[in-house]
Amino acid sequence: MEHELKKAFNLFQESIINIHSEVGKILNNTGLDEVISKEQYQTLKIIKDFPKCTYGFIATKQGVFKTAISNRINKLKNLELISIEQGEDKREKSVLLTEKGMKLVIRTEDIIYETFNRKLSSHFSDHEIITFVKQLEKANNLITGKDVAKHV
Repeated sequence: MEHELKKAFNLFQESIINIHSEVGKILNNTGLDEVISKEQYQTLKIIKDFPKCTYGFIATKQGVFKTAISNRINKLKNLELISIEQGEDKREKSVLLTEKGMKLVIRTEDIIYETFNRKLSSHFSDHEIITFVKQLEKANNLITGKDVAKHV
């Protein structure tokens, strides 16, 4: 079983890399890459999913140094896609999407979803998709330490 788990991990890791690459291609093919990079999109997505998050939180989620996030945040702020406000902890700043930023993220999500939907939906049954989602949720909850029993 250890061999299968290792195989699953490697396939999952490869899938993440391929999905990330595909998102870059989608941004490029739609011209959105002239507005934002895939890293900036990922930053915007994190801000959308975790409103009022901090630079440190975003850096941890993206697995990069805070300085890299500061640069991304400055670019996104200059594009008027985000706003910065004083965090609950006076030493931290919170990041929020502007209306313009929210519209861009939603538009980008829709384009990415439609592209993946076209490529994948005809190859999987509804049951397979539901099972896959449940397995991903369970794995994510185990990795992040969330109570799995509540989510099964």
